Amino acid sequence: MDLISIVFGLLPYVKYSIFIIAILMIGYFIYRKFYQRKYPIRFSKFVFITLLICWFIVVLGITTLSRGARYTGQINFDLFTSYINAWNAWSLTEFQLIIFNMLMFVPLGVLLPLIHHKNKSFWRVLVISIIFTACIEMSQLITGKGIFELDDLLHNTIGSLAGYFIVMVFILWNEQRKLTFIPIVKAISIPLVFIALFGVANGVYNAQEFGNLPFKPAQKQNMEHIKMELETELSNKSLNACVYYNKDVNDVKKGNLIAQSIAKQFNLQQQGGMRIDGDNRIFTFQDDEGNAYYLTYFMSNGSWSVSLDNINDAPLKVDIKQQKQLLENWLKNEGLLPNNAIYQQQDERTIRWDLAEPENLQFTCEDFSKGLVMISLFNQPVPDILFDISDNEMVAKKQLISQQQAYNALVNGEFSTYQPLQKGDTLTIKNVRLTYTYDTKGYYQPVYVFTCNVNDQDYLIEVLISAIQ
Repeated sequence: MDLISIVFGLLPYVKYSIFIIAILMIGYFIYRKFYQRKYPIRFSKFVFITLLICWFIVVLGITTLSRGARYTGQINFDLFTSYINAWNAWSLTEFQLIIFNMLMFVPLGVLLPLIHHKNKSFWRVLVISIIFTACIEMSQLITGKGIFELDDLLHNTIGSLAGYFIVMVFILWNEQRKLTFIPIVKAISIPLVFIALFGVANGVYNAQEFGNLPFKPAQKQNMEHIKMELETELSNKSLNACVYYNKDVNDVKKGNLIAQSIAKQFNLQQQGGMRIDGDNRIFTFQDDEGNAYYLTYFMSNGSWSVSLDNINDAPLKVDIKQQKQLLENWLKNEGLLPNNAIYQQQDERTIRWDLAEPENLQFTCEDFSKGLVMISLFNQPVPDILFDISDNEMVAKKQLISQQQAYNALVNGEFSTYQPLQKGDTLTIKNVRLTYTYDTKGYYQPVYVFTCNVNDQDYLIEVLISAIQ
């Protein structure tokens, strides 16, 4: 979730809030005219109450009302799973969600003491904050539009307390006409704690040899009531394997260079800057006729794609051989297409170049390139492009755990699945193989993949276990 996505998610509910503010203001002026003397209410207090109502509408909208009912009573009582997920994926998106969940509740802590003097009590604000955020989490649980997470409860409450500490500095300064040390320390303590936390995490991450593996679970599977069946033999041998490196993984500069090359090659104008979409980066272009094109740079493996906003799939009018030569020259001039890539025409409008991955990466231990480039031609200036070629440099040899040790980790629940296993499920291990995947630093690491059935032959899953000791 990037800043632009958050803003666009908030806009509809901000509009509702502005409408409610207008209605309440009209109501307040009617009240002042007829009831102010009998039931006096200060205008400032009315404004703060109105802001609190609008804040609640916006928060309820973005956390519950704007979501689809995709969850079925899921509850996560494990603390700090959001931090583990952010660490495993080393994801800006995950870190943003943690910060956003806190910032979202800062207005609550700011407004409560301004509405009533009793709310200057720390414990009163703490209790009210917990009740507010618990109501949000319960609404998500009941409607199926979210997961009841203890982490959210914690972060929302911390955000509210941060707002409370900040506003109390100004309230006490207004009352005492001087700034005192302790309230200031409280106001900056929460931001400083999280700055230190993220700073330490960044230091540890940069100091470690390899990156993190996003598939690792934030919490173990509960295997206590899961029946295990093993239908393959497992080796107890601990072998060595090569590790490779792809410099394009998480390389934002490479994404910008690709964007510049595409704009120059196809005579396009870039619209705005780079946009964050999850862990990917999006660039928007426009041609002279106003057609929109999108470049998506996939940070996880350094691949990218160019897509058209409106595809004209009428019979092709261009010379496919001529276009092939033009595109091939461009890719080679940019150093994107190796000379040993194998060309083929896939169909009447699709051309591609392929590079096969070495058969046994575990023992090859040489630099290699792999992947493909697939281009679909249309009657428009820019074709549809999928570029998925990676250059991998051999960097190290590492000792692996055995298949049996990997299986023991699986039995211990040290894996993640899209749908958590349920009590009474039967997990049948059909086979295990060694393959490779990119970590968050761009290292191509060996991992064990267990092919499993859950309960029957039609429900097939793959479980990944890190292979490096």
